[in-house]
Amino acid sequence: MNPVVMLSGITNVTMALISAYMIFSFLRVLKGYRKLPTPDLRCNKRISVIIPARNEEGRISSAIRSVLKQIGPRDELIVVDDGSTDETFEEALASCNERCAIIKLLYKPEGWTGKSWACYHGYLHSNGDVLIFLDADTVLHGGLREACSLLEKYDAVSQLPRIRCDSLACGAVEIAFTSLLRLTYPYWDMSPGKAWLAGAFMGWKRESYEAVGTHKAVKESLVEDASLGRLASHMGLRITFFKGKFAESKWISKWGEAVNTLARIFKAGAPRSIYAYLLMGIFTYISALVYASPLLGLVGLANPLLSLLFMISIYGYASLSFIEVRASPISLVLAPVGLVLMGVALVKASRGSDIEWKGREARES
Repeated sequence: MNPVVMLSGITNVTMALISAYMIFSFLRVLKGYRKLPTPDLRCNKRISVIIPARNEEGRISSAIRSVLKQIGPRDELIVVDDGSTDETFEEALASCNERCAIIKLLYKPEGWTGKSWACYHGYLHSNGDVLIFLDADTVLHGGLREACSLLEKYDAVSQLPRIRCDSLACGAVEIAFTSLLRLTYPYWDMSPGKAWLAGAFMGWKRESYEAVGTHKAVKESLVEDASLGRLASHMGLRITFFKGKFAESKWISKWGEAVNTLARIFKAGAPRSIYAYLLMGIFTYISALVYASPLLGLVGLANPLLSLLFMISIYGYASLSFIEVRASPISLVLAPVGLVLMGVALVKASRGSDIEWKGREARES
């Protein structure tokens, strides 16, 4: 068979299959989003907001101020400085008032990884009926008590991730990452094998948090928020994501930082190296096909209409990420580059390469 004809056939079949899957996934996601609750009531329970922070200079003050605008006289904010080597503690101290307590941790025991030690200490010093864990780069724009009201029905909740991207690198990687996340761990599927929660905004009934064993139960996990969600689901607790835009986080800003961040996330469940390399190859092939498909259609190596459908289906599905990501539209065009970086991060995680996070080596115990 003519090699050109064979290549054309393989390309057409590949684009047709991917297009069909993307269209199916697009419709599936829209249906799934409709299942998520939207908070519309206000709760009157005492809230303890806990912010673990390490090397968050320049960000922690915004997080603190946004929380203090929302909590009442019965509520409390607990900031836990996890051994920062910058001015995080001093910045937090300057931003706090009488409703805010600051804890400075001087060490981390063996066996504790990631943010769990700081989150656990925040819990130990808290008195609230409801515990709200926030990332130190999360800024609240209202809605704290509305989200708290969902804990009348659920044991734990997380807001659908809302990421503010100030760079093309952040936008491209986040769009690629959230697009893949919706395929593998959809927000509306809280079955034991799929369930997870997001640490940017994670709310718990106090008794439910204690029932799962607190952060002490996931102290060895690099993705403690997801691990807590999975543990809660296995125990039969009711957990959910909810729709909202009031909690917004800021993520990576540089391409290299993206690889390191993704590798930390993937490290907990990274496949063996051979599979990681295979996935990187698949991601690279799909990304190259996205950019090459218009040219392939023009020169006759692919069906022109199929090339157009392929582009529309890929970018149409990826555009759903704008529900979660506030970024430049140009980031959408660069999302295939973000997919390639995800493959690189997978390989880095699977090889056991050293991964630094907030000035510490990130490794599971």
